[in-house]
Amino acid sequence: MKIDTENIEDRQVQLTIEVPDDRYKAAMRSAARRMSKRDKIPGFRPGKVPFNVAVGRFGEDAIFDEAIDTLGQDVYKQALEDSELEPFAPGALNEVVSRTPLVLRYVVPLSPEVDLADYRKLRVKFDPPEVSDEALDSMMEDLRQRQALIEPAERPVQMSDVAVIDIEGNLDEPEEDESARVIKESGISLLIEADTDWPYPGVADELIGIEAGQSRTLTHTFREDYPAEELRGRRATFEVTCLEVKSRLVPEWSDDLARGIGEYDDLLDLRIKAREGLAESAEREAGAEYADEVLEKVGESATVTYPPMLADQEVDDLLHDLVHQLEARKLTLEDYFKAENKTQAEVRDELRPRAEERVKRALILGKVVEEEQLEVDEEEVSRQVRRLASNMQDPEGKIFKALNTPRSRRRVENDLLFEKAIDRLISIAKGENPDKGNPEPDEEAVESDSDSDGT
Repeated sequence: MKIDTENIEDRQVQLTIEVPDDRYKAAMRSAARRMSKRDKIPGFRPGKVPFNVAVGRFGEDAIFDEAIDTLGQDVYKQALEDSELEPFAPGALNEVVSRTPLVLRYVVPLSPEVDLADYRKLRVKFDPPEVSDEALDSMMEDLRQRQALIEPAERPVQMSDVAVIDIEGNLDEPEEDESARVIKESGISLLIEADTDWPYPGVADELIGIEAGQSRTLTHTFREDYPAEELRGRRATFEVTCLEVKSRLVPEWSDDLARGIGEYDDLLDLRIKAREGLAESAEREAGAEYADEVLEKVGESATVTYPPMLADQEVDDLLHDLVHQLEARKLTLEDYFKAENKTQAEVRDELRPRAEERVKRALILGKVVEEEQLEVDEEEVSRQVRRLASNMQDPEGKIFKALNTPRSRRRVENDLLFEKAIDRLISIAKGENPDKGNPEPDEEAVESDSDSDGT
């Protein structure tokens, strides 16, 4: 068997195999026998049909396809052994170069290659976030507004009121075969504020003065950058009926109000804890942004090559996620393609850049795990499984069982390794120069996890 290997782009090898003629003919005859057993030919015993009769009945192309199904796998396996290739994933028959002699061409994916360059020299400035007095005041005001007492009002709508309305909106000039309906809601409570933007910005001003039992006809042309693409630049008419007017009485801050909101000693205690909450939120957000920046910097200097099938699989995963999102809205993928006026191939092309970025990031983190000698032990995985199940409110233990299967545990282990890789890159970027290998565990964190597991 003649074998030729050629390295091609993106960590792939082109494997060209010339199959000996006797082996090819034997495979064709075996295929003909199998087909004659499945599809009996009158006058012949199953599997005992002469080859030329089988060709006349089934056609040479059909017999060839049957033969290649088996022969192709056998010669591919032998060619891998003879050429000492170690594929990263199953290869694919790319082309039948010729039938006489039989020459088959395969594309074999090899394992990805990642070069992180001098990633340990990377430094990225980190600016710790600060909580301004303005941010705290804004949060406190939002909290105060949420304590408003809402009562029926026998008067026209004023700013800051709540109007209970029926509303129906239709496009003035719908396209052919297009529904004119923009919106239809009954008994909806609409807060009348300057920044109210539903169903469109400025609607609050147009409803000032309306009374219970009154109706108004409103018109609006949606701006060209409106989020709903199908409404951009189009004019619609809205019929609004006011069912009820409610006033909002917003209380002034006091120690009693603070205590009524939650477990706070007084107003000062509420402000202190509110600032702490804002600080924690700001730190999480800044930390996530910093991690993204660090990973982006590592990616800029890294060289990552991988077979395209990895990106193909990631596109499949993204498409699978899209299906789940659509199912939650009682829609199908076909509904989505129709609404977007796109084919599946076009959607896959749109998803590919995101898929490629995810593959690159995963390969980089995997290489960091290897270079930094990071590990996750079984107890860490078990703690994380228990934590995840607890967060999902799993009183019957069904989620825990699903997460505790060998396959799911491997996925959890991989996620934990990637988290450690990100933490290590952050430490490096901040100039902390951590040693390679696992850091010492945080005993307090471990004890806290054990206490919260409840198992």
